[in-house]
Amino acid sequence: MVVALAVFDFHLPDCRGLKEKRAFLRPLKSRLRGGFEISASEVAHHDLLQRAAVGVAAVGPDRSALEPLLGRVVEFVEGWAEEAGVELAALKSEFLEYGDVGAPGSSFGAEGDTEEAS
Repeated sequence: MVVALAVFDFHLPDCRGLKEKRAFLRPLKSRLRGGFEISASEVAHHDLLQRAAVGVAAVGPDRSALEPLLGRVVEFVEGWAEEAGVELAALKSEFLEYGDVGAPGSSFGAEGDTEEAS
């Protein structure tokens, strides 16, 4: 199992209020969630009007399955920012690998290693 993560850090130079910031972020997050079936959330700079950070995450069987998806997401976000007149100040991404989840002999998820949801 692999988790793909990316954080997009934006500079919103013309943003003068929370409504303007939300007008940029809300549809971006909605399109990412619906169009790419990934998780997306504002993850930093909540107290700053001209900065925003959006984190995205996707889970898949292996890295080769997620690399093209992450590439399409990055391309989409870059275009979204350009159309909105917003600067994509930074982009960080990584892949976290968790081995063969569910494979015979795998200790991932073994008794005592998990917490049960209530």
